[in-house]
Amino acid sequence: MITSIGLQDIAVRIGSNITAPSHVAIGSGSGLVAIANTGLVYHVDRNALTATNMSGAQEIEFTADFTNIEMSGISLKEFGIFSIASGGQLWQREGFAATTFDGSNELQIITTWRII
Repeated sequence: MITSIGLQDIAVRIGSNITAPSHVAIGSGSGLVAIANTGLVYHVDRNALTATNMSGAQEIEFTADFTNIEMSGISLKEFGIFSIASGGQLWQREGFAATTFDGSNELQIITTWRII
């Protein structure tokens, strides 16, 4: 879900100098995903985007990669998009059932925004 801050910054970004989304954070917290979320429930790690692509006329796709070392022992329950390397406010947050990583798996997050 794109958060209120994300929607506000998308609107302001057109014709201004708001920093664009640049990082994906992963977390192990659980809680209601809501438009008013400003951060992850429990932040574990954050990496820079490895790709940003236009995936359609009104779509943008963000990709981030996490190594098996970064993921080892994590019970992943949420991720979010931010515009800075640490701190800041959330542009998008997704929550889901826990997936536990044992050190043998990498993670690639690809999320697509459709602006209509």
